Amino acid sequence: MARLKVKYTEEIAPALMNKFQYKSVMQIPKLSKVIVNVGCGESKGNAKEIEAICKDIATITGQKPITTKARKSVANFKVREGETVGVKVTLRGDPFVAEDFLTIGEGAGIIGQYTLHFPAMFFVGIALIAAGTIVLHRWARGRVPKKRWWLRVLALVLIVLLGFGAWELWYGNTDLYDSMMEANTSLFNVWKDAENYASKGFVYSFLNSLAEAMPQKPDGYSARKAEDLLSAYPEADIPEGQRVNVIATMLESFSDLSVFGTVSDRFVQDPYADFHALQAESYTGTLISDTIGGGTINAERAFLTGYSYPQPRYRRDTESFVRYFLEQGYETEGGHPGYAWFYSREKINERLGFETYHFLDGYYENLLTDENSLDGHPNDEAFFAERAESWEARDPSKPCFSFSVSYQGHSPYADDTLVWGETYIPHDGISDAAYYTVNNYLGSVASTGKQLAAYVDSFRDDPEPVVLVFFGDHKPTLGAGNSFYEELGVNVQEGTAEGLYHLYTTPYLIWANDAAKAVLGQGFTGTGPTISPCYLMSVLFDCCGWDGPSWMQLQRQTRAVLPVMQSRGIYLVAQDGAPSAEKDVASLTYTLEGDALQAEQNYAIAEYYVRRIHPAKS
Repeated sequence: MARLKVKYTEEIAPALMNKFQYKSVMQIPKLSKVIVNVGCGESKGNAKEIEAICKDIATITGQKPITTKARKSVANFKVREGETVGVKVTLRGDPFVAEDFLTIGEGAGIIGQYTLHFPAMFFVGIALIAAGTIVLHRWARGRVPKKRWWLRVLALVLIVLLGFGAWELWYGNTDLYDSMMEANTSLFNVWKDAENYASKGFVYSFLNSLAEAMPQKPDGYSARKAEDLLSAYPEADIPEGQRVNVIATMLESFSDLSVFGTVSDRFVQDPYADFHALQAESYTGTLISDTIGGGTINAERAFLTGYSYPQPRYRRDTESFVRYFLEQGYETEGGHPGYAWFYSREKINERLGFETYHFLDGYYENLLTDENSLDGHPNDEAFFAERAESWEARDPSKPCFSFSVSYQGHSPYADDTLVWGETYIPHDGISDAAYYTVNNYLGSVASTGKQLAAYVDSFRDDPEPVVLVFFGDHKPTLGAGNSFYEELGVNVQEGTAEGLYHLYTTPYLIWANDAAKAVLGQGFTGTGPTISPCYLMSVLFDCCGWDGPSWMQLQRQTRAVLPVMQSRGIYLVAQDGAPSAEKDVASLTYTLEGDALQAEQNYAIAEYYVRRIHPAKS
């Protein structure tokens, strides 16, 4: 499927564009599935030939084919009802998972399309369960004297224990599932669900997905309690006359290393000059992300939903801040010059409430040139130019909420040459690999800062009120085990509060043009709080003077007490006074008590309700 899709996007789609003179790449038909079908009319009744055809199709497609049967007898064609008349495989990009049962069984027929693969330990588990089942069967048929009823009970307990044991040891073991993924990265794309399923088989992958479909309720949860918590905050619309345009951009691996004195003291030129100039005229603060070097989707969807880590697959329409903007009469759109299937963005963004979203596939790839291509993806210069053009081409009768994700800062960073041709940190005192890697990262950061400055400038005199939001998703991985940070004298030891703070912090800033400031009556300057990404949208609403939906209002109250909740059990309890890095570091904690503990519990209860129970508004 992947090869066919590449051929379609690289050869067929451009040919269609040229032949039919489409004005937009969005007019080109999209490739959603490919069906490989072989008619077996001449081979009907010959089991060996049909088996050979099935093997050939499986070899070509990498999936187990299904046979098609004649629905009725046709004497003229010598076909009898029920005879095998064909073999087919349907190639798709989105596999069936447990939560699909919650959407009225969508994709239930996909089971037969996968070839099953099991490691040795699974056969051990299956053998144990089978042995226990045989014993129970024999005893249940009365082969054990009635006086020894306890043996039947023992057998039943044994079967139950074996079932739970298999789940805990294998099927429900996420660490095992992920380790198998990591061990075979050369054989398949770990970020593509369909290929993950093909690598480990349908049964294992499906059963592992059950944990996601059936999340544990938080302590003290009840729907009534969640409703009581949310009812304290009535839903609030964006006031008429204040519906300014909001354009947010998440910057791939963007982080400010200049906050580390051991790094900035080494600068022979400042890669952050443009970014710092932009910060000086913005409301700016710090995010404590959940990941480093990857897991982009956690910060992205936390911002869009307000939900904490982990971010699920979102198999159905979901309440989100995107949907709130949509309900307020906003156009919702965005773009990301990465693959549509990556993190299932193409499907999930729609479920979050985006009306249109552009990806590399079928859109940004058509904008690539030799000058703006970065490993087959548009660099930030091309990306922000397209975003500016998209703004100009929008429907001006509606306010716009736009959210985009850049690509340029994505790893890896070359460790043997200066890709950007610039030195920011000299070679003295650090290894060759560290010198090239760090300077290449800083070269990317400097380029991004320059493009951000130009992008912001394009809105300064715009008569339309515009608020811009920029934030990094996570810090970059620099060296094995982040060893290059250590070479630069930066503490990144997770066993220390300072190391945790250094590893997971990224900047955010909120900027508004004069038209937006006039409409909202807000200044949009100053220092903001250190927060988790799930709170960032509520901080934006604070800057605009909007109350927002009830879920956000509850968030806001939680943030006042507990501004950071990280997946590793790291918390930041609010302190009096202006925020500072020193105070934030000192206040990081693994334990909660009092008001902070209660706030965390209430947040979890309300989130579970809104995220899983409360239906998305149509």
